[in-house]
Amino acid sequence: MNNTSLRKTLSILNLLGFLGTVIVNYLAVTLPLNSKTTGELSDQYPNLFVPAGFTFSIWGVIYLLLAIFIVYQLVYAFRKTIQNSSFLEKIGILFFVSSLANLGWVFAWHFELVSLSVFLMLILLSSLMTIYVKLEIGKSNSSKSEKYLVHLPFSVYLGWITIATIANA
Repeated sequence: MNNTSLRKTLSILNLLGFLGTVIVNYLAVTLPLNSKTTGELSDQYPNLFVPAGFTFSIWGVIYLLLAIFIVYQLVYAFRKTIQNSSFLEKIGILFFVSSLANLGWVFAWHFELVSLSVFLMLILLSSLMTIYVKLEIGKSNSSKSEKYLVHLPFSVYLGWITIATIANA
């Protein structure tokens, strides 16, 4: 598979993973999955700390930033002429893996498979940490558009998932 085909395939996988994640998480919050909402389950299990309810509105910001990233990477992947940036190749399959881990976590959590949910959260955290390192966020001389449209979404997402992992442990 040549680089153009690879970029297109990765960008479509990223789109599908993102859409699946948003839809499943939305449904898990609004409809009871396995007869319980996400909030009811959170209240049921003791954990290290529980952030105030309003802090979960960060998901709106995260999904907005990730949606912007998804559009940007699709435009980049399907562009006829490619500039010097290689962010999509650096991210590779990792964003799709993070999306699958996020989806899997929702189902594991709602079906009260706590050990599996922690394992999936660690996969999600690891994939985001690897993306962060591969993109050299904070260290690279990336363009402003790449910093705002690629680095920022992953920085915010990783920050929140780090907190969520600690809370779920």
